[in-house]
Formats: sequence, C-alpha cells, structure tokens
Amino acid sequence: MIRLEEDAYRGYSLCKMQESDFVFVKSFLDNQRSMLDIIEFFYPYKDEELLAVLTSGCFWGLFDGAKLIATFAIDFDEEYAITLANLINSFYDIGIERVYESSGLMVAEEYRGQGIAKYLLKLACDEAKKRRIAICGVVHTQNVASMSSFFSMGFEMRATWRLSDGYDFIYLLKRFDKAEFDDEGINFQNVLQSKCNCDKIKDVIRVTNTHTKEQNALLFDGYVGVGCQDTEIYFKKKEQNHYEQESTHRCNRIKG
Repeated sequence: MIRLEEDAYRGYSLCKMQESDFVFVKSFLDNQRSMLDIIEFFYPYKDEELLAVLTSGCFWGLFDGAKLIATFAIDFDEEYAITLANLINSFYDIGIERVYESSGLMVAEEYRGQGIAKYLLKLACDEAKKRRIAICGVVHTQNVASMSSFFSMGFEMRATWRLSDGYDFIYLLKRFDKAEFDDEGINFQNVLQSKCNCDKIKDVIRVTNTHTKEQNALLFDGYVGVGCQDTEIYFKKKEQNHYEQESTHRCNRIKG
C-alpha cells in the first residue's frame, strides 16, 4: 500500500491499496460483508476482479492506525466502462461512451455514522473530475443509506439491472466528462433535507425503491432519479442536452 495522507479524515490515514494487498483487502471485505444485516447489499468481487482493480484501478483504504476501516475504488477497466455506458444509453440515449464503475464501498460496522462513505465518495468525484471521466455507483435497490450518499453528491439514477433473485441494482451516474457539469442533484438534495414540506416540490414523481417496472418506465421516458427518502426514489424529467436533442430529432425524422 502507498500512504497518501496521515490525517486525511477525522485523524484517520488514507492509503492507496495495491496488488500486494489482495489478501488483506479481501479478508476485510469478506468479514464486513458477513456482518451486514442484508448481505446482498454488497455484491462481492470475484478474485480476478478485485485483483484487477487493485492493480489497475484506484483503490482507497482508510485506516485507524494499522486497522483498515473503510474502502472504495474506481475501476478503470475500459471494456467494462463501455459496457456500463451501453447499459445507461439503452434506457435513454445520452451519447455517453464510457462510464467507470465506483465500487467496493465498505465501512467497518463500528465506524459507520461518521460520514466516512461521503468522504470516500468525494475522493472518487475529485479523481473523476481530475481525469474528466464519468463514474457510476451500483447500489442494491433496497440499500437506502448507500443510495442517499450517492444522491447527496449529485449522482443521478440512470439504469436498473436484475442480476438474479434478490440482487436488484440501480445505476447512479455522475459526469465529469463534459465541458460543463451541474450540481442539480446536490441542489435537489438540499431541498429534500430542508425543513420545507417535500410534498410541495413540483414535477417530482415518487416510486417505491423496489418497484423496478415503474422505475424503468420513467427512465425510458427521460426521467432520472435525483433523490430518495425512506423507501421512495424521487424522479424528475431531465432537460435534454444538445446530444439528446439531436438524437431525438434524428429519430423523429426516421419515424416520419
């Protein structure tokens, strides 16, 4: 591992984990996953996937002294980045070419509630901004805590996927690959977290987080998930960007 910062957050040290840390990291992830109330919330890496992220990706480890207490990563696998982009475009074509997965978010049980997940998410966003790439978090549809963390950083729900029974995921996108990027999601979260009556928010459609069919219908129609409360995800119509407008015009001409 490479030590990046001694006092990175709340006195904890930040390190970049490497290929040689494979056994150490795998043990931490397997142990913490076994203590989750719902183990489906963390879909485990295959050994070759974890090794690849440690070798070629950006894999952070947060330490309390010598104790690993949290992890998060960005996977820079180019082939998988194209696969993720194609999945997102299949719901509503935004012309995105590559999306790199943010994965491995795990905070040790006794260290939760300290804002560590948001700290690691910000690290990922800063790295993505520096590299001018789009990143995507894959979250179990019932994992409201993790979902909320992504939404609070301006991620937008753009796709869903059912891997198998019990493993239903949503895909949360944050773009830094454009010349300009906005914080509409963050602004919406500020509204949600304020003391105002959320029922007064205009043009929002609420869908229960497990109702994938309704979510998909909205995503195909150009809506995106922008926030959540309890068991509901909030969807808003996304204004078309230039590419989306051109794509729509081309489709209309073909249909005409």
